[in-house]
Amino acid sequence: MEGQQIARTIIEQMGGKSKLFAMVKARQILLCDNGVQFSFSGSRKANKCRVTLDPAMDLYIFELLKVDGIRGTCEWVYKLEGVCWDMLIELFEKETGLYLSL
Repeated sequence: MEGQQIARTIIEQMGGKSKLFAMVKARQILLCDNGVQFSFSGSRKANKCRVTLDPAMDLYIFELLKVDGIRGTCEWVYKLEGVCWDMLIELFEKETGLYLSL
């Protein structure tokens, strides 16, 4: 139950499920250990985002991945540890070139 609450909190801190879907076509939202992962469209750099809570520091680990299902490849394109909740939107927008708000 705690993992679900962490995932919900992260989604809300990134603008909410509706905004993520409307702005970047977020889909396949998955609960991870202490976090959330989702696919998105529109960026040449990455197509998956994973945000996990580091409970020892009470900060996030922000990761972007590029997954190619046809080639069967997955590569990490960006990772930053020690991210505050209020940096999530700015970081996502800067690293993907996509916007989460108008």
